[in-house]
Amino acid sequence: MKILFRVIDLRRIALLATLLFSVVAYGIEYLPDSKAFSATSLAVSPDGERLVSGYIDNTVKVWSLLDGRLIHNLSFNSTWVTSVAVSSDGKMGIAGYDDGIIIVWDLLTGKKIKSLSSHTSAVNDLIVTEDGKTLYSCSSDATVKIWSLSSLSFIRTLRGHSGSVHSIVDWPEQNRLYSASEDGTLRIWDTSSGQQVKVIRAEIGSLTAVSMDRERTVLVIGSEAGHLKSYDVKTWSPLKTSRVHNAELTKILIDNGVIYTASSDRTIKSLSFPSFNLVNMITGHNWDVTEIVLSNDGYVLYSSSTDGTLKIWDIEKASPIGTLIGFGDGEYFSYNSYGNWVSSALALERVTTADGSSPTEVARELNSLLLQLDKLPKIYTPSSISISIEKDTVDFSVSKPVKRVTVNEEEVEIGEDGEVVFSPDGAGDYIIRAYDDSGAYDERIVTVHFEETVMYVVKEVGTYQRGDRVIIGDFRELTFLVNGEWIDRDYFSRVAPDIEPPVITGDKVQKVSIGDTKYLELSVSDNSTVTLIEIVSPDLTVTTLAVNSVSAEIRTEVQGTGEYTVNAYDHDGNKAMSTFSLEAESRSFWVCRDHESLGFGQEVKVTEEGESCYFVSDYGWLEKEYLSGNPVSTADPVISGEPVQHAVSGTERILSFTVSDDVNVKEVVVSGKTYPVNEREKEMHIMVSEYGEHLVIANDVEGNSARALFTLSAPPENETEGGKIWYWLIPIVIILPLILFLAAKSSRKKTRKIRL
Repeated sequence: MKILFRVIDLRRIALLATLLFSVVAYGIEYLPDSKAFSATSLAVSPDGERLVSGYIDNTVKVWSLLDGRLIHNLSFNSTWVTSVAVSSDGKMGIAGYDDGIIIVWDLLTGKKIKSLSSHTSAVNDLIVTEDGKTLYSCSSDATVKIWSLSSLSFIRTLRGHSGSVHSIVDWPEQNRLYSASEDGTLRIWDTSSGQQVKVIRAEIGSLTAVSMDRERTVLVIGSEAGHLKSYDVKTWSPLKTSRVHNAELTKILIDNGVIYTASSDRTIKSLSFPSFNLVNMITGHNWDVTEIVLSNDGYVLYSSSTDGTLKIWDIEKASPIGTLIGFGDGEYFSYNSYGNWVSSALALERVTTADGSSPTEVARELNSLLLQLDKLPKIYTPSSISISIEKDTVDFSVSKPVKRVTVNEEEVEIGEDGEVVFSPDGAGDYIIRAYDDSGAYDERIVTVHFEETVMYVVKEVGTYQRGDRVIIGDFRELTFLVNGEWIDRDYFSRVAPDIEPPVITGDKVQKVSIGDTKYLELSVSDNSTVTLIEIVSPDLTVTTLAVNSVSAEIRTEVQGTGEYTVNAYDHDGNKAMSTFSLEAESRSFWVCRDHESLGFGQEVKVTEEGESCYFVSDYGWLEKEYLSGNPVSTADPVISGEPVQHAVSGTERILSFTVSDDVNVKEVVVSGKTYPVNEREKEMHIMVSEYGEHLVIANDVEGNSARALFTLSAPPENETEGGKIWYWLIPIVIILPLILFLAAKSSRKKTRKIRL
């Protein structure tokens, strides 16, 4: 006994209990005789009104899902039908056969359109792209083939597998095709070039099925041994591996967070995605489940089996809506979950209940069966729903025939896709009814639970202070239940309020210059967001600055000196306050307009500054317009000098004059060239480049200016000629005495001779 208990796994016991409770018994089940052959595959038309199934007796059957009748019983080939598909426009049916042939026919008329021949062994899977232009097929000949569905012609073969390829899935936007093979590999193909992109060895044995979620984030493969394994599509790293069936896994579908799997162990399972936890198990087939297909709305599942039946399941209840039985000679028998049936003439004699009863003995014949869940008034919602502060609405959906929905007899709006949302007035039971045009309705009682929620007081109310933590037990339209007391919602928040005020930093005393632009500098920060800064000036003028940041450096222009009050507010309304003083050293100003006891040009001391006034020592506040930062004077500079001047020599052309002012001469401009002065009086000797008139401009520091015109001439002409005469007189003065001396000497000699 000890060994036995060690073997028994409590988890298996729990799983067994779950499976037992998930099996929903229904009224009457019919068993066909041996003339019903195994169904290998099925497909549903895009409009959901036709179902196509393939059988091992070489027939393809087309069913009406509106009345349960067999529309066509088609025999195009002499071998088993191994796979079927329907074109995306719903006009063509496609069947793959055991000998590798693919046949395309008109779904409406049942007439053959064309045979496609390239595979050399059984066609195991067929998929049509969403745009309806391309057909992919895989085969036991270890190949995958691409066909043009527009022209019904062969495009290319994808080779690489070493064993039968059982299942394929495509990703058109990325030009990718994924194939699973009994060689144990998953291969990724570039459909535009036909090149093999990647090979993944799954290590779970022979692979029999593959699928991807709609978002193309996870790929899931199934094995012959019943294993399920998932991969991250971006990194191709394995995510999870689990054995979910006891036999070959024949099909995988992923929709709306659920994985649906079919298996040769006769079951269909729904598993949570991506954890693979069991949600529900559907049983009812007597032999292998060969194929499953989901309806467009995701509420109905279609299945085929080697027991010769096709079943339509209500996924939510895990119970059958109806069963279709087709015989090789075109006879059919269809029945719903109540056992009511429609039948061809001969088929009525080919089915019996488990106890051998005839259909006519246990149920009634109907003119037609409605086998689509979305054709009936139907409410899709769990019986118990939780609401919370974050999600205080209940949402569910209804089938297409529903025209009116009431909640506790009050009508609510139906969305475009059958989605219904209503706001419950707190926890409790709510009666939901969905009506169609005929007055038929589906009814559900939904129990709404309120999840107790922690909230925080954001405004003081009663004994509660801002920031207090409370438990919300229920709610009404405008109130919350807090400790048995109903309080207005506005006092509470899901997020704890920030009760810390902002932080204001900066130099408390800041030096500025009187008369210049002044700035107040500071920093603000908060643990959430500073939204607003208020600056109150000494004259109580308020300036606001929008911040909307966690921290900010503030440098804002202000009008004067004195004490400024700064208020900072954060996102939660917390306030901080700080004061700053702007101080300035006294500065000299000059009176530029007579005012009371102050005379024009008078120098005064200014110690403080307001927006429009200065504070003058020994006087008081004075409007700024009466003072100037520079000495003021009405006198212009004075330029004095000879208006006509002669150059000393031909090489030195110097213009001489004197400038003076009652304040300071700032500069002198002579013939466009500037000479700095910065003195009250100064003699100027300016070398110029040429003779003639020269304009002299003198500017003082107050902006006053004066002009004078001087003429510079060459040296006088008589001075020049005199110089030239002296040049001649000097040699004459030297030579003439010599000549006179020589002449005198010669005269004495002659005189002597005469005397002799």
